[in-house]
Amino acid sequence: MKTLFSRVIIAGSVLLLAGIASADSYREVWSCELEDEKTLEDVQAANSKWLAWVHKNVNKEISSAVLTAVVGSQDGFMFVDTYPSLTVWAAAKEALDTEEGEALDEVFEGLFDCGDNRLWKHEPTK
Repeated sequence: MKTLFSRVIIAGSVLLLAGIASADSYREVWSCELEDEKTLEDVQAANSKWLAWVHKNVNKEISSAVLTAVVGSQDGFMFVDTYPSLTVWAAAKEALDTEEGEALDEVFEGLFDCGDNRLWKHEPTK
């Protein structure tokens, strides 16, 4: 009986972890252009500070990337911030609206201009 119970617990745990691993996520995508005399290295450094802050104050599962074109127009870049759920996305927005969160925006001041953003639901194809 103990062996059957152990197997059921293990199987249930594996299914739960598989469900979490394949869960939908949400991606906020910002389309941006560098300000004059600024570099992508400046952007990456500022984004690293932003990511460290949201990891500390919101959730360690948030990720962020800076995308640049390999082929086609090289005029801009994009931020892609990935959130494990809408709840975490909302918590990040709320945290960034605090005094400390708004002060964090200063690391981005004068680096770039983002004219467009969207929140996308990411659903892996099965």
